[in-house]
Amino acid sequence: MARPFIYIHMLTSLDGKIWGEFTKLPEESAAAPLFKEIGFTNEVWKTDANLSGTNTALNDYTYHREPELDLNAVEVPQGDYIAVEKAERYSFVLDRKGILGFEKNEIFYANVHSHIVDVITEKASNAYKDFLRRKKISYIICGKDDVDFEIMFEKMTGLFGVKTLQLAGGGSLNWTFLRKGYVDEVSYIITAGADGSTTSPQIFMAKEGLSEDIPVSFELIDVRADKKSGAVWLHYKVKKIWEKEEWIKKYGKGPKDFVAADNETNGGK
Repeated sequence: MARPFIYIHMLTSLDGKIWGEFTKLPEESAAAPLFKEIGFTNEVWKTDANLSGTNTALNDYTYHREPELDLNAVEVPQGDYIAVEKAERYSFVLDRKGILGFEKNEIFYANVHSHIVDVITEKASNAYKDFLRRKKISYIICGKDDVDFEIMFEKMTGLFGVKTLQLAGGGSLNWTFLRKGYVDEVSYIITAGADGSTTSPQIFMAKEGLSEDIPVSFELIDVRADKKSGAVWLHYKVKKIWEKEEWIKKYGKGPKDFVAADNETNGGK
């Protein structure tokens, strides 16, 4: 399978959230320049594209707008649609059924123009594909009922020449890609703030039917403290993705008993 080099780059709260009340804090705003500097200036990676999940697109790109559909639209040509070739950057968005109400065909963020490529399946209607064509938004069809990531990678590299892909959440997408072994590195900026929410999405979230809460371990590449904002940048490469059977055989399921482990290590002292 041909796939690009993939890294996760996120801005989080001190308690690991990627969305929520903490985003209104001045500390979050103060950390944003560091996030942009590392992820959008080619300082660390020469990035061709980013990929976001449906929920991230709903919250950050379309603000839950409904697409303007023409239910009587003429049948569009079969296959993929490439509206813009050789864009400054591409922004791929997972949109299995075709529900996102984009207003423009690009996302302008951190002084970078990213042309939108909607990643749909055969479930997307003709009316929705007509909507994307009217908006000059590219789309690729990657699977029948669910997005086939391997088909998506093939089309990213083959049709758009993507060599380096930034994964931009949400938490379920991040963890699913990690568990599948697609992610090479993880980078995130921790802001000096938290909100304690138990419902806000986190940087990594297992989702039933997609991924499991079996651990992944990492090796530190770099760390940087930004004294001005109070933020910290952590940069890791993926070290080991534990298989479920291997993990349970070695460690069982359930959290570590720290008291028992300490007594075992120190001979009960």
